[in-house]
Amino acid sequence: MRKIFISLLIILTQNLFSQSHLIEDIVVELSGNATSSDFSNNTYYYAYDSCQISWEVISDSLPDGWLFSFCFPICYEPGITSGSSIFSNNSEQYLNCHIYPNNIPGSGVIHMEIMTNGIHRDTVEWRATSINDLTLIEHPEKRNKKIINIYTLEGKKLLTPISNQFILIEYEDGLIEKRFILNN
Repeated sequence: MRKIFISLLIILTQNLFSQSHLIEDIVVELSGNATSSDFSNNTYYYAYDSCQISWEVISDSLPDGWLFSFCFPICYEPGITSGSSIFSNNSEQYLNCHIYPNNIPGSGVIHMEIMTNGIHRDTVEWRATSINDLTLIEHPEKRNKKIINIYTLEGKKLLTPISNQFILIEYEDGLIEKRFILNN
């Protein structure tokens, strides 16, 4: 009798505390040119069980004049800051943020709270950076410097720079320079 009770208890607790979903990235970087109409980035919400979700923007610190919108799972107009949906089990949902910089350079953060089944609370952080068009004028002393390594800001070594991202360039003399690559 005791073994049956323990077995049932284990099975019930596994069902009560099983993971119903996963968000691929909870911190998402977005970057683009201030003169672009918009720029975006995305992550995914994986529903392992049927899920009822609601989401809302709980804070933002964007420059005045910027707009933003979300696609989760449908695309909303700028200004919509909350929504809800039901996801079927074993489904993958597109979770996307668009930034409309309106020719205003700057950076900011949006915090989006997602409530799953009225129990699980997740916060996705969207970090956005928009810059003006740049014309990079090389200083004469840098023209002849040999680049030995290129890295992401996280320290991952790159073979070639990535467009619309900040990178670190290491020169043979030990100088490390941070640059934003618009298009390569």
